[in-house]
Amino acid sequence: MNQENSVIIVPENPEGETIRVPVLKIFDGDGFLTRIKASELTGSPSDQSELQVAVRFAFIDAPELEQPGGREAKEFLATLIGDRWVELEVRMKMDTGQIVDRHKRIVGVPFLTQDYSVAQFRTSSNHLHNAMTFRGPLLVTRNIELEMVLNGWAWVLERYGPDERYLEALDDAQRHKRGIWAALGNYIPPWEFKQQKHREKRLADKTGTRCPMEGCGGDLVKRIGKFGAFFGCSTFPACKYSCSAAI
Repeated sequence: MNQENSVIIVPENPEGETIRVPVLKIFDGDGFLTRIKASELTGSPSDQSELQVAVRFAFIDAPELEQPGGREAKEFLATLIGDRWVELEVRMKMDTGQIVDRHKRIVGVPFLTQDYSVAQFRTSSNHLHNAMTFRGPLLVTRNIELEMVLNGWAWVLERYGPDERYLEALDDAQRHKRGIWAALGNYIPPWEFKQQKHREKRLADKTGTRCPMEGCGGDLVKRIGKFGAFFGCSTFPACKYSCSAAI
């Protein structure tokens, strides 16, 4: 696929305030590393130090790198915003009450503004028009989340209440077989894939030793805590038994 020639853009302006941040490194199809002033996080204008933090997209979930299409999704995002500056519309996380999630990542929707000297668009009657500017570029702001979905490189996280347009974009990508939907197959959503890997890891970490608590029936599972490795019951939090890893 020639990504440069097949990108469907989604012109849209942010609804709320944004912060302008550089894209330093693309992690995957829904996250990147940026640099931000500490005052943006703390609300203290006097703190002008800068921090490098991870940004997690608010309403979409791209395939994990180990999944089919995962690395292609990362590459596609890199063609959109790699080494550029974006306007980030920061979202409050309901589970933390802050602009960072439980992994200390900023959660937001990235927007990219680009200039076009020539642009093409179709009218509702499907007539193709060319737009040209003579006294400066045509500035177009684009919703990068919607572009990842519409081009077939991300799922929509419905549990976070995205706008209906996200679901329409997902349906359009699936019907036209773009991105990961181009190949036949029963794709597992990234959140289910992560749960499956977590279950496999827990099974691999089992000691083969039953929890000694009377009436429990769980197994001892290796875990990593604040003070290093230990074994805890697989039924936690129902059973809170734990012991040293040296058993």
